[in-house]
Parts: sequence; structure tokens; C-alpha cells
Amino acid sequence: MSTTTAEQQHGHGDSGPSPEDMERSVATGHQVTDIAVRPLVISGIGLFILIVVSIGLVIALLLVAGSSGVDMSNTLSEAEALELQLPPEPRLEQNPLIDGTRIENEAFERLEGYGWIDEAAGTAHIPIERAMELTLERGVGPIE
Repeated sequence: MSTTTAEQQHGHGDSGPSPEDMERSVATGHQVTDIAVRPLVISGIGLFILIVVSIGLVIALLLVAGSSGVDMSNTLSEAEALELQLPPEPRLEQNPLIDGTRIENEAFERLEGYGWIDEAAGTAHIPIERAMELTLERGVGPIE
């Protein structure tokens, strides 16, 4: 009974593949040598150092600039917004919170309250809940 070693099973010893094996590998289009690990490790370490330096540079620039990341220079207080002389329509919103609140309040008053649309013509508006009740009672038809 013979014993086989790892060298005998793979067909080469410590010195690497035999010249015949190399010729057969090249002829069949196989890779003859392993990948070089050292250049890959050096590239990986270099990339890591580059990332760390870049992050440090960005943090240093932010600290030097003193920026909090939020630009509040274009926001007006409510008093300042009321004091401005407004240009003709259409206008951009200087303070969307104030304008949005005003628009919501006007819409709520119109939907939930009584008022005149055209007093001279006798046209009024009523709360939407009441309008729905009247529609159910009277049905849909011409409105007088």
C-alpha cells in the first residue's frame, strides 16, 4: 500500500508546477500564477487613508466655516413680513408658514361659517355640514 502526499496529489512540489504543467495550462487558456496580494493590500490601505483624510477635511472645512447646516437668512418674522411693501401680484411667499395659516383659516371660515358671497345678488354661503343636510332633505335639483 502506498501513501500519497499533498505534493503527489496535485502534481507539483514546493517549487511550483512543472514546465509540462505550465505549458498545458497556457495552451488551454488557464491562469498560470496566483494573484499578487501585496499590491491589493497596499491599494486597500491607500483607499482607506484617502477616505479618512477626505472626511477629516470636510469636517475641518465645516468647523472653519461655522455653518450649522441650516440657512435661516431668507426667513422673515411675522412683524417684518407685515411691514414690507408688497409688489404687485403674483408674489412669491416670503414666509410660507404665515401665508399657509392664513389660507387655512380663510378656508375653514368659509366651510364652517355663514357669510355673503355677493350680498347685492343675495348669494350667501352656509356651513358645509348644513348644506349636506339640506341636500339630503331636499334632494338634488336646481338651486334658487
